[in-house]
Formats: sequence, C-alpha cells, structure tokens
Amino acid sequence: MTTGNIEAYRPKSYWEHTDPLAEILANVSGKARREMIRDFWNAGAIEQLEETLLKDELDPEERTSLGQIHPFFMGGEYLPQRLLGEVTIVRIDLESTTHDVIELRARPLPNGKIKLRWLDEYENEFSHEPYPDVIDQPFSFKELKGFIEATCPNDCDALPLAYNQANCLDESFSQAESLRYFTSFESDFYPELSDWVKQVVDEWIEEKIEQEEVEDDD
Repeated sequence: MTTGNIEAYRPKSYWEHTDPLAEILANVSGKARREMIRDFWNAGAIEQLEETLLKDELDPEERTSLGQIHPFFMGGEYLPQRLLGEVTIVRIDLESTTHDVIELRARPLPNGKIKLRWLDEYENEFSHEPYPDVIDQPFSFKELKGFIEATCPNDCDALPLAYNQANCLDESFSQAESLRYFTSFESDFYPELSDWVKQVVDEWIEEKIEQEEVEDDD
C-alpha cells in the first residue's frame, strides 16, 4: 500500500470487527488482561482463561484483588465506564509505575454523527482545538493523525510526544533515549498508527542527538 493510500484510509465503521480477537479485546480495559487474552488466544487456549479475566470491565473488588498481585495489573482498570455504544478507537499505554492507559473513544449519536472523547484514569482534561469532538464519519488516517497532534492532555505538550516530554527531566539524548518505549499507541481500526508514533519518537530522539552535536561543536 502506498503512503497516499495509507493516509486516505478510512474505516467504514467503528462498530464492526472482522477479526474475532479484536472483537474480544474491543472493550477490555486492563492492559495486563489484554496481554493475557492475546497470549491465550495465540496458544489456542482462550477457553482455559478464567472468565473474570475476559470481562470488559472489572468490579471494584476484582480490581483490588488484581492490583494486590502487582501494580502492572492496575493499568487501564480504572478508566471510566463506557457509555452506551462507546468503543475505543485509539489506546495509549504508558510504561509508568502503574502502567497508565489513555483512550480515545467514539460513540454513535442519534443523528448519525460520532461523538469523541479522550479520557484517562485520573480525570485529566484534554484539549484538541481546532478539531471538534463530533464528526460526521470515521477519521481517515490522515485526519486521525491531525487530531492526535492537536490533542494536549492536561495543558501539557501535544500528543504523541506529550508523555515522553513530561517525563524527560533534561534535554539530553540519553534521557530521551531512555523514554523511547515509554509511550505506545495501538488501534484496531488504524493498523499503521503504532508505526507512525514510533517514527515520531525516533525523530524526536534524533533531534536531541543533533542538538548535543551542535552544543559540542560550540
């Protein structure tokens, strides 16, 4: 597929899954549970996974029980509940202590339009001017990238680098390099999203290298 075709790609709907695994994972909040589901599915043993681990959202007691095993199991489990018909179209996983998760969700409106909202586990605010939060049809991949690049969580820098930059204690290459894999994006509807974000991060790190080289020359 050419770059132009990738940019123009637009899913027909956010409410149709042709991949059975993607359908199972569509609304599963927890990062650790998602990984376990993938592992069991790929091993052909999904029926052996405990039913609780396959739930879209856990109740408070179940969340607490998993969190006591390891903080990794907390990641994504405290996201707000989904509204009627709401699905996740972009998921951001952070390699933070509690493996925090951020999602871009979409839900159908009675008039046929699509309502969008960013949310995380801490009730942070997300701005995305000049993009509206109601759209007529699913984003093309190019439109989605623009929407992401316009999104600023909690008045910080814009995505997709916001969380890397917030955790970059200085401007050194080594600090940026240590955060190369801190933020990961995924989407069942836009398979090229992860690679695009990796490219953006690579370019950010390359800029740090060039800055240090210029400073060394001075």
